[in-house]
Order: sequence, then C-alpha cells, then structure tokens
Amino acid sequence: MTHHEQTHTIEQLINDTDELLRCAKATAYESADALRGNQRDHAFSVVYLIEMARGKLDQLIHAQAECGSW
Repeated sequence: MTHHEQTHTIEQLINDTDELLRCAKATAYESADALRGNQRDHAFSVVYLIEMARGKLDQLIHAQAECGSW
C-alpha cells in the first residue's frame, strides 16, 4: 500500500465514522423525543455520548492536520 492509498484509507475511515455517528445521533434523538421521564433522560444521555465521540473524532482530525500527515 502506498502512502497515498494509506491516507485515502484513513480519510475514508474517518468519513465513515463521522457518518455512523451522525446517523446514531439522529436515531437516538428521534427515539428520545418519543419517550418521557427517566427513559427519555437515558436516551438523551446516549445522544450526549455520541456527541462526545464526535468531539474525539474532531480532535483526531485536528491533530492529524497539524502533523501534516494527510
């Protein structure tokens, strides 16, 4: 695998992960919206955890850009 192919693979993995997190957040939010009480709170906590994971992905993207490894 050449460096260019490896970079493309990393970028594709990040894009795929971003898309999965976006879909998971939308699904969790829609599920939470239909609930009440503690169940709603628990479902919205999943939305928060997904947002935290998205923040980590953003940190990775920023760190990779600073290193110039893309």
